[in-house]
Amino acid sequence: MFENLETYLQEVNQYLAVKQGGDEILAEIRSHIIEKAERESGAATEESVQGVIDSYGRPRDVAEKYIEESEIITPVYRKHLFRYTWILFAFHAALTAVALGFHMSIIMFPFFFIPRMPVLAVLVYLPMAWLADFGLVAFVLYIVTQKNRSLSLPWLRIFRARPETRQLKAPRPIVFVTLLVILAVVVAVFLRYHTLFFYSVSLHAPQPLMNQAASIFLSLMVLAALLCEVIAYGVRFIVNSVWVALTKNALMLLILWAVWNSPIVVRFKEVPGVDLSFYGGVLLIILIAATATELIKNLVLAVREMPLP
Repeated sequence: MFENLETYLQEVNQYLAVKQGGDEILAEIRSHIIEKAERESGAATEESVQGVIDSYGRPRDVAEKYIEESEIITPVYRKHLFRYTWILFAFHAALTAVALGFHMSIIMFPFFFIPRMPVLAVLVYLPMAWLADFGLVAFVLYIVTQKNRSLSLPWLRIFRARPETRQLKAPRPIVFVTLLVILAVVVAVFLRYHTLFFYSVSLHAPQPLMNQAASIFLSLMVLAALLCEVIAYGVRFIVNSVWVALTKNALMLLILWAVWNSPIVVRFKEVPGVDLSFYGGVLLIILIAATATELIKNLVLAVREMPLP
């Protein structure tokens, strides 16, 4: 066998980024070069083979001709690579701010690992986080491409909305006024009783449902969530965009995350035969799941509204 030809084929093989069929491609190139050398020179020798190799093209150019239909990430997915990376990084950065504010670590395998760290370390952590998010998105797109080049991303298919339902409905003044009234009543109740959670209702001496520290903290979280809802609805009178709803969902999720990771111990009023701690935890999980689902749904709608590059 011709040593110069094998060396050439090894160089071509370095650029063959194909999952299967690499050996067949090299065998086809070898056959073409030998046949051309025999046809042009009457016999395949080291010199005639080298002449064909010189005219055949650079190893990288030859490899690209064979893999142009087997992209590592198909063009339709490459258009979304940076878009999805920035969306994932936005959540990563938001959770980093939560971890920094509450002096804790957050683990959401396989998406995030945010250690407890000082403020200056965040400046180093965030660029590394962006690279990690980029790699994760690229890995997912690679898997999708290798599985089926025409396959849509699963979560885009699940939450795909009908064209007539993609836009948010116009906000209604009566709803906004109702939200403002509810907010005013809730604030008045909190200012008077320093809690929004009651075991028994009495205008003179209502009994709180939990200990004072937990009651105040959770009441403030409820107020923050309600204020977020009111502001988001009001902003929609100016900019009725799905991005407003998406921002609201993200803030709501951060509030629920703060409640879940609160260092304050919650001690409920003892009720015979009822474990209020259990039901409180179940309610919190349901709220987190519902908010996360709504966030993903709005995220898909927002991404679909963005023009492709």
